[in-house]
Amino acid sequence: MSEKLYGYNGKIAYINLSKENVEVKDLDPQIAKDYLGGTGLSAKIIHDMLKEEDYETLKKDLLAEINPLIFATGPVTGTLRPSSGRYSVSGISPLTGIWGEGTSGGTFCISLHNSGYDALVITGKASTPKLIYIYDAKIEILDAQKYWGKNTYESQQMIVADLNNDKVRVATIGPAGENLVKYAAIINDEGRAVGRCGMGCLMGSKNLKAIAIHGTNRVEIADVNAMRAMLQQEQKEIETDFMKSAVFHTFSLYGTNSYLDIGMSLGDSPGYYFTKTEYLAEKLAGKTLKETFPVLDYGCAGCILRCGKTTIIEWNGEELTVDGPEYETVCSYGPMLGIFEPKPVIYANHKCNQLGMDTISSGVSISFLIYLVENNIGIPKIKEYLGDLNLEEIKWGNHELVLKLIDKIAKKEGIGAILAEGTRFMAQKFEVDLELAAHVKGLEMPMHDPRAFAGQALSYMTCCVGANHEKCDWFAAELGNLAYPKLRIKGGDRQSIDRREKGVIALQDLRAIDDSAVNCNFRNPPLENIINYINAATGFNYNRKSLMMVGERINTLKRLINCKLGITRKDDKLPGHLLKVLEEGKTAGVKLDLEKNLQRYYKERGWDWDTGFPTKEQLEKLGIQS
Repeated sequence: MSEKLYGYNGKIAYINLSKENVEVKDLDPQIAKDYLGGTGLSAKIIHDMLKEEDYETLKKDLLAEINPLIFATGPVTGTLRPSSGRYSVSGISPLTGIWGEGTSGGTFCISLHNSGYDALVITGKASTPKLIYIYDAKIEILDAQKYWGKNTYESQQMIVADLNNDKVRVATIGPAGENLVKYAAIINDEGRAVGRCGMGCLMGSKNLKAIAIHGTNRVEIADVNAMRAMLQQEQKEIETDFMKSAVFHTFSLYGTNSYLDIGMSLGDSPGYYFTKTEYLAEKLAGKTLKETFPVLDYGCAGCILRCGKTTIIEWNGEELTVDGPEYETVCSYGPMLGIFEPKPVIYANHKCNQLGMDTISSGVSISFLIYLVENNIGIPKIKEYLGDLNLEEIKWGNHELVLKLIDKIAKKEGIGAILAEGTRFMAQKFEVDLELAAHVKGLEMPMHDPRAFAGQALSYMTCCVGANHEKCDWFAAELGNLAYPKLRIKGGDRQSIDRREKGVIALQDLRAIDDSAVNCNFRNPPLENIINYINAATGFNYNRKSLMMVGERINTLKRLINCKLGITRKDDKLPGHLLKVLEEGKTAGVKLDLEKNLQRYYKERGWDWDTGFPTKEQLEKLGIQS
């Protein structure tokens, strides 16, 4: 293939914080075509970097200096492709011990894409807090001691002011990342977050406070006219298609939290630590919040959907402008904790943004503690860590307790130090049944109950990062919000995924393409347009088969990395707590048994049933060196 790369800078920066040096390498055009960018390129880089002995080291110490932290964009980032304002962060997760990744929107992604580099590969550990500053492709490693201890909003404001450049975009950790909370987030553009898998913890372990970029290198794409024509076509389709228009306007009006009451009506939005699915959802619904508080709209770079919301509240006599809250946060800090007052939920979201902490893992961890206390489980061990808390405080609906716990988690203080490790560790430390911990492979369950959609359950079991709804949003396919019939991605009996396992696989692969291209998956253009947008950016001339093979290759490589870190078939399961049969709600009586579906999934994926590894034949087919 031609050495000319469209859609890419063609450079990767390797930054060693221990030595404070930078090495720049060319991006291999074949690797770009095989893995696109974003999380796919990051997986390829990490797989090639880690030796067999490194995997053994990481099994013992997930925060070892050899664990790479990679910021990356892809060939469609910041282009005319709708919702292309996104970047990825990848590494071996400090929370789960396996492959970890997250993406975030905003405008930082544009600066990163225009930085002159397709990926920043960060290794080592600085002796003191550092800031990486990139301007006109020049990389500097600066002192960041003055920002250490500052919250994410303060840090972003101070760094922009100190660099005397209002075009700088910043991605930073907060106190949670500094204190190595296992599910710490990375925050950019005020309150946008790389929330899942603890990438903020990995960043903090390297004494890296922030990355600041003023990108000026505009990336050349192959065919801008083709992109412009597709964009115009999609806009016309939205205007003339009632269903597409309705979904579009609902998201624009109420944001992701437009789903709370819908999800509750389907038994999909969990409450009270996954024990109930019926509650007064309307008290926290997006419509209610918009009618109760001033709510402003915003969108990520190049997005016309504008699902982002900024909510203004008064708290303790102070007016606060809060980024969000998103659906996952409202559900995890509302119904999951038995809280139905909007203001405390919104304020909890704000605190998590300030401290730099995933709202899903933190909310689920807090709800696990309350569940244990309310059901008189593990009390002797819990009492050992209470500190200045009273056992009587730990109950459903106590928002004052929740706000205290958020601070304690971020500081790793008292019982907060246990919650900061996630539900899997909590179950071990409190000496309770490990099946009560709501996680898959160490990653806490999202706010989509697997009993509501069997395909979503199968995806959680097999997902490269553990329980993550964005790596295969099968619930959306069942609801008719997305459909790719040629890939077998379509709705059916939502309580069964029999003979539709190929659809789950295809959607996982399609989302791997999204996270590598890199673009948001809230907009779902026709499959031909997805292919053509990437071709217009790169000139690679993918067809449906060859592009879907890219997604398959990416997910297979991530699975191979996980297996080298110790994952086997026995880990591909839901926790016992999420298999309990509920007595009420829309999923009452649902009993999940997905063993046969998992067998079919393995066969289609080319994974060995005994070991969990991708087979030799599968690796050879995809050109992956084991």
